[in-house]
Amino acid sequence: MVLGPEFQVDLPGMVRATFVMSLVHMERIKKWIVVQCKTKNQPQPVHLSAYVLTCAFVWVCLVKAKMQRGGSENYCYSRGEDPIHFGFIAGGMTRFDFPVPATYFGNCVGFARSTATRNELTGEDGIIAAANVIGGTIRRLDKEMCGGAEKWISEWEVMLGSAIHITVSGSPKLDLYETDFGWRRPKKIEDISIDKMRSISLVESRDEKGGMEVGLALPAGQMDAFKNLFVQELKALQ
Repeated sequence: MVLGPEFQVDLPGMVRATFVMSLVHMERIKKWIVVQCKTKNQPQPVHLSAYVLTCAFVWVCLVKAKMQRGGSENYCYSRGEDPIHFGFIAGGMTRFDFPVPATYFGNCVGFARSTATRNELTGEDGIIAAANVIGGTIRRLDKEMCGGAEKWISEWEVMLGSAIHITVSGSPKLDLYETDFGWRRPKKIEDISIDKMRSISLVESRDEKGGMEVGLALPAGQMDAFKNLFVQELKALQ
């Protein structure tokens, strides 16, 4: 695993937290995007699913938090035109032109990478910029799931080798809270891989129907900054 030339994890200094994005929050973000685009007479993002809205909002808050309390990472976020990558895995079962048997047991996913600059993500319309590139990437995969597949490995290596990137672990479509191997369903789900991978985790919400749980592992200062931004930004969108 390539983590970038300057990336080191101080595990004793890391803290974990889970943030719940409810349907009310998602609708608030979507409404704000639509109104902003109409007010500024600009096209709205092509794909505003719950996944896109959640990822766009969290991406912007996380970049801002790292700028505020980034420590040794601050140098990465000081150049406004530098690209910041957002990587995720897209399911392929429903995206092919042919049906995948329901009995198929194995991987069927594709690599997705969206990119925006720091200035775009931290500007007034940062959430719109994030939703544009994430939604655009998903739409391209919808049209051609394996388009550019021969470059997936090299592009993934480029992204993980970059000092500025964020990836998503997990998926809210897996219904993990409904899993029961005979000792009852889980009470709390946390992805331990995010400790070292510059990742956020996404699972369906345990308590909010249609909502998502966003898991983060960050240095204490960055987590405080993210928490404040998460709450303040949602209030500002009302």
